[in-house]
Amino acid sequence: MSDVATPVNPQRDAVEDLVCDLPGGRPDELSFDSPWEIRAFALAVTAHKAGHYQWEQFQGALIDSIAEWDSRATRLDDESWSYYEHWVAALERVLADSGALDAATLADRTADVLATPPNRNHHRAVLEPVAVDPRRAA
Repeated sequence: MSDVATPVNPQRDAVEDLVCDLPGGRPDELSFDSPWEIRAFALAVTAHKAGHYQWEQFQGALIDSIAEWDSRATRLDDESWSYYEHWVAALERVLADSGALDAATLADRTADVLATPPNRNHHRAVLEPVAVDPRRAA
């Protein structure tokens, strides 16, 4: 019997490695305030690694999204600010520009998610993935 534990989920381990390698911050500081933020982070990194876009394209889209918000913001402490909302907007843009994401499909899927009541299946464990790759779903 080995003293080394076998990774239960290699994909989760890969995301944890990415988060641990982020520059700056102290170990006791959170990089993400909500679970959806780490999911958005992981999706962007995974889509880049899968070759859907160059990282520089994503950076440019993120800068553009933040600049657009900044041009409309009236106060520096505006509570509508969310770094990861800009992250998601940039991700949607580069995936749409690359043809990897269809705007109509995104709108339909978003409507489905928003129409689903929170905690609808709270009585059972949900083991499905956060995102579904259409090539693997078929």
